[in-house]
Amino acid sequence: MEPFVGNDYRKRVLAAVERRGGPNESDSFELYDLPIEEAERLDDDAVAARLDEVWAFWQKHRDHPKYRILVARLVAEHDERSAPLRHKTGRIAEARAVSTRRELRDQQRFELLDNAVARLNERYGGIPRSKRAGLDEIGAMGGLDPAEVATRLRRHRIVDDAPAAPAAPMPPRVALTAQRRAQIVDLLAEFDRLRDGDPTPTLLTLLHLDTDAAADRGVIESRAVALNDRARELAAGRFRAVLDELLVHVHDILLTDPALAQDYRQSVVDTVTDHLRPRVRAAVLVEDELGAQDHEFLLDEARAGGLGARDARTVIASLAAEFGAAVNPPAGGPARAEPPPTRLWANDLRAARAALRDALPVRARSAIADARASAGDDGEALRQIAAVADEVERVIRQAVTDARRARDLADEKRHVAALELLEGVFRRARDIDLLPEAGDRLAERLEQSRDVVARADAAARAASAGDPASLSAAAQMRRQIVDHDALDMSAAGVTVDPPRNVRSVADGGAITVSWDPSATESVTYRVVRIAADGSTRTLGRTTSTELSDGSAPDPVPPVYEVIALHAGHRSEPARTGSTSGPSADAGSTVPVRAVSPRPDDPPPVTAVRVEGNTVCFEWPVGVTEAMVVIRPDAAPDHPADPAAVASKVTNTRYQIDGGYPIPSNIPRPCHVAVASCRRTPQGKLDVASVFGPSARAQAPATGAAG
Repeated sequence: MEPFVGNDYRKRVLAAVERRGGPNESDSFELYDLPIEEAERLDDDAVAARLDEVWAFWQKHRDHPKYRILVARLVAEHDERSAPLRHKTGRIAEARAVSTRRELRDQQRFELLDNAVARLNERYGGIPRSKRAGLDEIGAMGGLDPAEVATRLRRHRIVDDAPAAPAAPMPPRVALTAQRRAQIVDLLAEFDRLRDGDPTPTLLTLLHLDTDAAADRGVIESRAVALNDRARELAAGRFRAVLDELLVHVHDILLTDPALAQDYRQSVVDTVTDHLRPRVRAAVLVEDELGAQDHEFLLDEARAGGLGARDARTVIASLAAEFGAAVNPPAGGPARAEPPPTRLWANDLRAARAALRDALPVRARSAIADARASAGDDGEALRQIAAVADEVERVIRQAVTDARRARDLADEKRHVAALELLEGVFRRARDIDLLPEAGDRLAERLEQSRDVVARADAAARAASAGDPASLSAAAQMRRQIVDHDALDMSAAGVTVDPPRNVRSVADGGAITVSWDPSATESVTYRVVRIAADGSTRTLGRTTSTELSDGSAPDPVPPVYEVIALHAGHRSEPARTGSTSGPSADAGSTVPVRAVSPRPDDPPPVTAVRVEGNTVCFEWPVGVTEAMVVIRPDAAPDHPADPAAVASKVTNTRYQIDGGYPIPSNIPRPCHVAVASCRRTPQGKLDVASVFGPSARAQAPATGAAG
């Protein structure tokens, strides 16, 4: 098993899984980068280590802009997905199941290519060189890249094309064979089984055409292109393979050779004629005449078989003549007197266009359905209706996509982006919320986002004046919306001065902590007790300048840290044993007790260094939080050094900032050390008791070489 490399895993595995559609299109061996062929030989400890490495990699990428949704799902399903891999017995069973699924998936992906290769071998005894490039295009239709196609073709012989003799007569025209006709019928039958809807008896019906349009190459080509584009949006599977195969037949038969297209049309006419012959015989047996009702019934039967109106009437008339019967009404005339259908479908089509202009595409879709019903077999009418229908479906499809995205943005509190999308949706499709696939309560969601953005605008304007109450309101507002630039800018300029001269006095069994107030008005103070072993406990918050710690004192006096809070912002911490603020004396420290490492300390941070104004280091496996400790006068003794300034950083924040930026208010040069942290089952942050061997560095004066 190769060592785990994060960058390689992201490019090779995460990108492929994201492109295929998520974890459901993958398997546990791929997701955990385990070689499936070595499932029986892998050691349980080695597999467990790999599972931990991959899990830690996912944790570090939970905020990745491209993979965060995928990684969040992988983390949530980690326990269930990794369980069968941890022990050899379960791992072998899982490998066999995964191998079967992979073989099935490969068969589906290669099915279209294999069918084309089989036909070429049957016809030419190999793959002609002139047709080799076309197989890459057929492979792409199944989602294969040229390298996969080339690998698949290694087992087949490439043959030279037969040289064309200049004086040789033209080869005989290729006719539609009974074998190919039967193959098309089988594919159409399978196509109908794999979907819901009206039957599809012919390739022309697949394109929503009939035999009257068999010679209209332009219409057939445009419909084939549109259907091919829709097929590209389908997931790989049997349905897409069948549809791709049918599109190959459409191109080869209906678009390549007009004579071959005419042969196919005639085969459809012959099939329908054979189907109608006994029915016509029964209809004319008694009266020797084909009545109006029987004629209408037979017309419907012929249309259901794929014939156009012209061919259907011709077939019925010829069959009636075959049995010596007259047709009433005549085969070329209308079956019954009724208003011209053109007016009906034209009115419906105008209504669809008007609804589309009024941003009512769902209503337009209903009008399109009425227009199609009114048009009947009028080919010109159906072409005009199809053009408007395509535009209606495009508008609906885009509106549904934007509505779903806006819902997700609102759930993420990104109301500015959600409002922009929703307003665009309702400008183009005001009735889109009638469709269940668009999501529920769209209009209500629009008003909610509009209200949140309006309140954020007002809070940002008030905060720009610098009023403390307005700053507090702006801070509260930022908890409801995260993408309002003006609100973020107004909050970015807020600074909170730290308290000064933090001191503690023992009084019997309690300790009173007091401090000089912050220069910032209307602040709240948070007081934290730091024990000698580095553990912390928040004593409480207060608006006064003292707080009592009623707990029994430790043998070693604890360090107390006080932070001023205002409008969602916090000051730098001030601690007992050190001074803070402009009046601080450089180098004022209090001796501290050295702390020995605990057996349960998390793995240490390594390779700490200062690059410019940024602290960089290597994260140990499984550690996602670290404590950066900075002291201007000397190297920090341990992570709880009361004379140092400590700040927690997560691996996500570290990746976003490219390290830990040294705060501008810390004088340079200074000493830096980094300790690893972990969370206890109760959620408490547990800081390592000591720094690792390579966890210290010195930051030179600003402008000096790093």
